Amino acid sequence: MKRRIGVFLGFIGVILGLLAIFKIVVDTEIAIGFITISFGILAVIWTVMALQSLSEGSSLKRHTFNFLLCLIFILFFSIWHTLEKLFSWRTSINELMLYPGYLLIALAFLLFVGTAWQILTLGREFGFKKQASYIGRVIKEKEKNRKIEKKEEKLKIK
Repeated sequence: MKRRIGVFLGFIGVILGLLAIFKIVVDTEIAIGFITISFGILAVIWTVMALQSLSEGSSLKRHTFNFLLCLIFILFFSIWHTLEKLFSWRTSINELMLYPGYLLIALAFLLFVGTAWQILTLGREFGFKKQASYIGRVIKEKEKNRKIEKKEEKLKIK
């Protein structure tokens, strides 16, 4: 019960925070930038906490670390994009100010590609596709047997 109240209060806090940001910041794109940065920071914090709780040398820890790096690059991209919009770098300085943001998001995607490849390789190495197929057949067979048993019970009752 306490957890539900905490979640509810947290949800109300997030809603009020969002309303405050949109009230204070007039430009919608900058407001969305601040919101994105806030959630990005929260995601980084939770990922660091998760990383600290995982076993040393485990593949899950390695993938979580790669995920953290991707989050950091995306967070830096969000910060860069928000600053660019806030200070009007595109018009006041030069269009070249956009390129660092493109580099950050490209690096994030390259890390995602590398991590996805690692996960694919791991899945092929330890793939449980055959076992999952077998488990699926067993579950279907059990469901089929339960249906037959229920029909037999109904016939016995009549």
